[in-house]
Amino acid sequence: MKKKFLHFLHLCMALMGLYALELPAASLDLDLPMNEVQARSMLSRFGYGPTPRSLSMTIGQTPRQYLTRAVGEVSTLPDPVDALADRVAGEPLESIWARYGPGGSAVPRMGNTADRMAMQQTVVNYGLAQIEARLLTMANSDNPGHEALLSFWLNHFSVFVSKGRNRLLVGDYIDSLAQAMREDSFEALLRASFFHPAMQIYLDNEQSLAPESRLGRHAISRGRRVGINENLARELLELHTLGVEGGYDQQDVQELARIITGADVPRADESEAQLARSGVVRRGFFEFDPRRHDFGAKHFLGAEFPPGEGLAEIERALHLMARHPATARHISRKLAQRFLADEPDPEVLASMAAAFVKTDGSISATLFALFESPAFQASLQAPNKFKEPLDYLLSVARVVCEDQPITNSRALFAAASEMGQLPMRRTTPDGYGMLETDWLSPVTMTERIRFARDVARGRVPFTSPEKPAGSGRQQTEGQAECQADPERIQKMLGSTRDATRRSLRGLSTVEKSALLLSSPEFMRR
Repeated sequence: MKKKFLHFLHLCMALMGLYALELPAASLDLDLPMNEVQARSMLSRFGYGPTPRSLSMTIGQTPRQYLTRAVGEVSTLPDPVDALADRVAGEPLESIWARYGPGGSAVPRMGNTADRMAMQQTVVNYGLAQIEARLLTMANSDNPGHEALLSFWLNHFSVFVSKGRNRLLVGDYIDSLAQAMREDSFEALLRASFFHPAMQIYLDNEQSLAPESRLGRHAISRGRRVGINENLARELLELHTLGVEGGYDQQDVQELARIITGADVPRADESEAQLARSGVVRRGFFEFDPRRHDFGAKHFLGAEFPPGEGLAEIERALHLMARHPATARHISRKLAQRFLADEPDPEVLASMAAAFVKTDGSISATLFALFESPAFQASLQAPNKFKEPLDYLLSVARVVCEDQPITNSRALFAAASEMGQLPMRRTTPDGYGMLETDWLSPVTMTERIRFARDVARGRVPFTSPEKPAGSGRQQTEGQAECQADPERIQKMLGSTRDATRRSLRGLSTVEKSALLLSSPEFMRR
């Protein structure tokens, strides 16, 4: 039996690039209630797989209602998980920043090595705890479409948790993008990302100092080298808005870098009164410091920017990029690659981009155009998107635990890290890849198969009490472990191939569970 089982696992690996599951034909209308097959497919494609509760909630919903809720409503968690996520995340940003931010009350004096190392470890643990809290929310959400879409935007506007003070800021960055998503506007998301200090720190804009600015001239007079950093400007154009083929040039990058000078983060060397006298504008933990800004005239994306505008020209530049036709095409393609196919139908992309332009960047309108397309309808009947590691991990946890609270944030953290897709840990600003070629390889498949066998054997404690990183607190106790059940897994999968069903014959319960969790059907969404 073991030889048969291993043979099937090797067959799974060979079939990953070839497999398309045939499901009963079913049309998809935005305003017609979904049946069980459609609801299961929607939860898998635009979520992390069905559970009994989420399936019963989704059956009878229309696709329009499902997507509207995903965009506009936050997740609700089971009470034990909600309380646990708060405990894992720790104290709010305001108090942690007051203690460990620049000039904070707990920042040790220079030369006190032991205290400084202790502070650094506290800050590192705080950042990791924000990721654990995020994983708990994703695993237990009653609105998985919301979490899947929020994860897309967090990856699109990617920041790296371990870049300086971002360890303190990343949890607030997640909350800021979640709030912006509810406005159903790409421009709101772009603004939320740009006007957050986590993005300013990650892409080095806080280091940008215009030579002709007040502080720039002062620094030069004292023999310091100053200059304008182009990192954030380049990624705003290349990654966040127009895209690499969006028609801009290096001159646009340089002009945008000048426009966004003065966008800054709080510093330790000035009081509130001094900042106010200097004209510094503060929005939460973001600052615009006119003393660092290039107030000269600029020419950006074909538009003239007269001198002396300051913060207003940053607002105008963001608006220009958000409403640019190239942005509509770039964002539509990325959404289609995440939720439809690695190589989306050009007609679908054109329809999505047209909806984006017509509605000034409405996320729901752009996705409605995707949902209405025959290509999307066909893809739900024959799932063709290879699951990214985090999709796979969360779908395993949810199908194994059904609707039992998943409380072991450390197990989720460890598995996501091992599989190479831990949220907020991508070192480069392009975010994690979404394509099959990014994740399908013998090494990654071997890792997934090993994980499936560990889950089937009960070696991955999704609910056991364990200390989350950086918290020192115990998780919810007294819960029974989630147990892999092949009948339950197969029921949640829905239709399976004849080859899969035949391979289950004669296997033990553990082997059946492992086989189903590593089958071609389970690897696609």
